[in-house]
Amino acid sequence: MSFNSSHHLDRWDKSGSHVAVVGGGLAGLASAVWLAERGHRVTLVEKAGRLGGRTFSFEVTGVDGLVDNGQHLFAGCYDALLKYVETIGSAAGLRWDAPPLAIRTGPDRLLTAQGPAWLPSWSRRVLGPSWLAWPPIPLRDKPAALRTWLYLAAAVARPSDRLDEMTVDRWFRKIGVPESLRRLTLDQFVIGLLNEKPDRVSAFTFVQALRFLGGRALAGNPRAADAVWPRISLHELFVAPAERFLAEHGGEIHTGAKVVDVVVRDERTTGIELADGRVIDCDAAVLTLPPWALTSLLDRGALGGYEFFSPVRKIEASPISSVYLWLDRPLRMQRLAENLRDTTIEWVFDTSGMHGTDDAAEHCYSLAVSASWDVVHLRGTEFVSAAVASLHQHYPESRDAQVLRTKVIHQPAATFSAQPGFESQRLPQKTPIPGLFLAGDWTRTELPSTMESAADSALRAVRAVTGYLTESRARKEGP
Repeated sequence: MSFNSSHHLDRWDKSGSHVAVVGGGLAGLASAVWLAERGHRVTLVEKAGRLGGRTFSFEVTGVDGLVDNGQHLFAGCYDALLKYVETIGSAAGLRWDAPPLAIRTGPDRLLTAQGPAWLPSWSRRVLGPSWLAWPPIPLRDKPAALRTWLYLAAAVARPSDRLDEMTVDRWFRKIGVPESLRRLTLDQFVIGLLNEKPDRVSAFTFVQALRFLGGRALAGNPRAADAVWPRISLHELFVAPAERFLAEHGGEIHTGAKVVDVVVRDERTTGIELADGRVIDCDAAVLTLPPWALTSLLDRGALGGYEFFSPVRKIEASPISSVYLWLDRPLRMQRLAENLRDTTIEWVFDTSGMHGTDDAAEHCYSLAVSASWDVVHLRGTEFVSAAVASLHQHYPESRDAQVLRTKVIHQPAATFSAQPGFESQRLPQKTPIPGLFLAGDWTRTELPSTMESAADSALRAVRAVTGYLTESRARKEGP
């Protein structure tokens, strides 16, 4: 399918250069939108028949509206992502909430960062997380827990490259993190933040992620740690408004169009070649492909001859598995998202509550497992059974609930796997080929594999493209 909005040419700067954006995921959409905003003519090309990449929505029989491919979480410190939804005009589709720290260790046993209800609201934000410094673990482990926080603070203040040589598990053992603290908070925090197991993920990437979160908070954002939930589908939040924005700015969108090579002439990028033989001429191109898709392009085209791209071949994927359950009655959840302990399911999200439909006749919940190596191979019925058993363990009222429908979503390549050495594999947005740029959560952003990393990479790529085109125009115009 091709969406051509050339009839809107009067709305954009006709003197702007032409930029091709390859890949219609979040990084590609954000790159295209911000390039169009700066007056460039943009052509967005996507291999699949839809836009959205790893953040997409679809229809489920019997359900009104669209369903997302699992629950997605923003954070209040996601500056680039929030800038994107502001640009395309969909920020009203977000719901702000308290920090998503809610650990359910059993029925009616929930640890949160909000503090006791009787505290004034201003002090609850300050005193609520105090249990982190003095956690509900055995008394004998509490001194070691306090030392752990000091070690973490020191590492965040001055990250060492040597941490990229070891896993989080090895580092935790080296600094003496008590097992009780790991079971209660830290291991699940690592998995939720990085979508990888502690014994597989780089300690450096974990520290960098903490540094990012802390830095945004210290920069003066009082809501940096807050959760931000979509009130609407990801298609309505990210995709449809971007399509309208590009239409209004003279952009073109081509879906179902596979790029097989980048055209390089006179040592600069001049176009992209499609599988059907067409060549789209351009002044610059931004590749926003995930590592495994970029590897395929390297194998087929001229880019494979550049040593610069070789690290991307070493990047592996990590899975996420989730299931939507529609029940005939609500669960007694205290928060919109609760993190479970000692069950197959790690997270329960109140999707109906997020969308403001929690008073409906049926109630929708999204249950998720990050770094789902242990369950990604399960059949749908097996995974649903494990999910329902997890609910029964933590929410006794679910035992009397009727499951009206289910939808299982296994995503084997949900994110990149930040294993030791990963930071050296991340490529910058500017390539050695003039006019060719990269974007994507895996590129060099100092962030984990998140929507924020994708949007941040787009910002960096757009700045690099703009600088290149400005210099090119200056050379053509002469002194």
